Amino acid sequence: VWVSAFSMVIAAVVSHWGELSGVPRAFLGLAIISIGAEVPDTIQSVTVARRGYGSMAVSNSFGSQIINILLGLGMPWAISNCAGQPISIVHVADIHRMGSLQALNVAVLSFALLGLALLRGRDKAVLTRSKGFALLAMYVLAVGSYSVMSFA
Repeated sequence: VWVSAFSMVIAAVVSHWGELSGVPRAFLGLAIISIGAEVPDTIQSVTVARRGYGSMAVSNSFGSQIINILLGLGMPWAISNCAGQPISIVHVADIHRMGSLQALNVAVLSFALLGLALLRGRDKAVLTRSKGFALLAMYVLAVGSYSVMSFA
């Protein structure tokens, strides 16, 4: 219950901040709220990776995103629609931009983990320090690209 209440407060504060500053809500969701939401997942992934369970760390990152997207959006939307409250989505172009960048991120991640392993004839993927830095750079590039597209 306290997580729901805290989430509602954060969403209200960030939304109000966006209205005052003129920053699009979609950008604030991508740049501010998503970081806060992923801190616990990141800590979990780092903890299990340090214990030698790299596959579990990668699975956690994929699984948490699947749950966020399919359950975190699907369940409230289904409940609202069943209760006769349609969900209206505004600024659809912003969401399309984010979706396109996310698709690119998934493609790069898939290639970094699976594509390189398959090309090298390995039976498992290895996440090296250089791949980790490349993925961090990809995140910065995605947020930067979305910033340019949103504010241009």
